[in-house]
Formats: sequence, C-alpha cells, structure tokens
Amino acid sequence: MAPSVHPLRAADIRQRNEKIVLRLIHSARGRGLSQSEVVLATGLKPPTIFRIFSSLEEMGYIEPLERGVAGARPDRKGRRPLAYVARRGALYVIGVEFWYERISLGVFDFQGASVYSKMINLSRTEDAEAVVGRIASLVEEAIATLGIERDRVLGVGIGAPGEVNVGRREVIAYQRIRGMKNFPIADLLEKKLGLEIFVHNNCSVVAKSEFRYGGLGDEDSLFMFLLRSGLNGAFVDRGKVFLSPQGTTIEMGHICIDYNGPVCECGSKGCLEAFISALNKENLEAGRWLFQSEPGKDEGWKLELASDYLASAVHTLLRLFKPSSFLFVSCSEQISAALAEGVQKRLSANPSSFDEVQPRFIGRSYDPSLAWRGAADLVIDSFLE
Repeated sequence: MAPSVHPLRAADIRQRNEKIVLRLIHSARGRGLSQSEVVLATGLKPPTIFRIFSSLEEMGYIEPLERGVAGARPDRKGRRPLAYVARRGALYVIGVEFWYERISLGVFDFQGASVYSKMINLSRTEDAEAVVGRIASLVEEAIATLGIERDRVLGVGIGAPGEVNVGRREVIAYQRIRGMKNFPIADLLEKKLGLEIFVHNNCSVVAKSEFRYGGLGDEDSLFMFLLRSGLNGAFVDRGKVFLSPQGTTIEMGHICIDYNGPVCECGSKGCLEAFISALNKENLEAGRWLFQSEPGKDEGWKLELASDYLASAVHTLLRLFKPSSFLFVSCSEQISAALAEGVQKRLSANPSSFDEVQPRFIGRSYDPSLAWRGAADLVIDSFLE
C-alpha cells in the first residue's frame, strides 16, 4: 500500500510566506523594507506581497516607517516606496547567559533594540536548582520593571555553560555548578515562568552573535574560543552553529592534546582545558578569568605556553573545519590579541600542504551584550523559521 501523501495546504503556504516576509523586515532593523524590495528579494507577486504586508500590519507585527526607503530615486514619478519596520512593542525576547560566577540578562524589543539588562554574581555554594531560581527571579524582575504584558514575551533564550543537548534542552555536564549533570534546565524554567525556553551553549550563542553582529566582514565560517573560568569553542558555518548528530554542542576544552597530560576535572587526561587551567590555578581559585593579570604581574610566559596548546588544537580544527577565521575571546582585547598572534605565529612556522588558504586570527574582549543578544536570538530565530 502506497504511503499517504499530505499536500501543502493554502494556509500552510500563506503562513510560510508570511514568515519569510516578516524575517526580511525584521532583519532590516530600523532601516525597514518596502513592498517592492520584498518582491525583488522573494520573487513573490506584488498582489501576494501586498496581502502579506496588510496581514502582518493588521496582526501588529509591522508598521510603516515615516520616510521613503534610503536610496530611492528622487526623480521617480509618483509616490516614493514606503518602508515598513518591525513594530517595537509587538513582542519582546529575553536572553540569559550564565556560568558559575555570574548570570547576565538582556531584553530586546521586536525591532532588536536593547531595552533592559542586568548582571548578578553567583555564590559558589549555589547548586543547579538555586541557579534556576535566580534566573527565574531575574526574568520576573525584568518583565515587572519594563511593565511588559506577559503574552508579549515571546520566550527566553538561555546560553548555558558546559555541554548542552539542544534538542532535549538539557545541560549534559558542567562540573563547576553542583548538580548540573543531565540537568533539565528548560523544563524547570518553563514550570517556574510559564514562558517558552530555548537552550544552547553559552560559547555558541556568543560565537553566533559575533558572526552576525561583530563586524567580521564577509566571513562564511568562524571558529571561536572562549576563555573564561575554563575553555570552550564553537563553530559557525554560514550562520549555523555546528552540533553533533546527537544534537550536542562542542566541548572544545575537553579534546585531548596529550594522553600523558594532567588529569582534567572531567576525569580524562590531557585535555586542552587541563593544560590551560594549570597555568592559571591562582586565578581560578580567586574567581578571576583565565589570564586576568594582577597589577605588576608579568603573564607573558603563561600566554606563550597557552598559545602552544591552542595552536595544537587549531592545527586539528583546520583539518576538520577549515574556518575562514579563528576568534579568541577573553577578559581583555590585549590578552585575546596576544593569543591570536601567538597561535598564528606557531602555525606559520609549521606550514602544511593542506593550508593553501590561511584563516584570519582575531582577538577580542568578551562583550556581555553580544551574549544576551545571541541567547535572545534563539527565540526570535525559532519564531521566524
């Protein structure tokens, strides 16, 4: 017996086209788009686009911008094309990023503007359940402070530390917060908040945000290292964050670079993070970032060794992914730039016939606003799919 076929209904096609148009208008931010621009971008017929614009405006998602589109020909006869923008107060999204020292939160309106942010420190005695409670309280405080109607909050995106299963919305393992193993963080927050929760790794949301908003130019792929209390990485390929076939995020800090190396807190030997962390035990014990220099203290030799270890990992990543750029993010641009330069120097001294095209090596300081925005984009991306 032949399998039943379910053809697309007219309503399905209409909804799909509406999301395509809304995504284009939303991505244009404050500049807006005209109906004629959307016709050109989508190939849909003008009457179809007119109906979609009318429907989106009626639903309150878009509104006209009180000016013509930038670049419109002034000598053109008739009325200049009217640009439409996403209506700021139509919906709000919340982004949260945390690790064992801190939780930070940002709220964005539907046009993508930041309208609220807050950061709090965590106590090292707080376990996973307590952290969920602190996140829920921060979200409730933000909604109350802004006076947002709850049904206008589209959802909350969480950038969580450690290995994350994106499909199951769980933190598989994060050793620095007690109880955060196979931890159903999204389910717990949904019960507390009554809002839809989206979860990804915190390094991944920062990497995607850097790719989208960091001004890196026409890069098609990016591998980012985040050095904080530990070390992790994320690969962004044409705007998509790489996940394993099981839907899990990369655990770059726990790749082995020497089987005879030191024991890592994950239980294995020779992990990249174990080598890097061993250089900065005093910083970790004091709750500082890796390579966060003390006044008058020379950290140069530590950065030299860290560059050696990172270069070993990057050499392997070049064979696996061949990214256009490697980005190093740490507590300061000076430290990040030193690591980027050190890794590039080591790889240049050890060339290979595989390396016909050299990637860029970039160093930047951690920007919490990019972390909030990347986490919030988990929500908006799902809505506009």
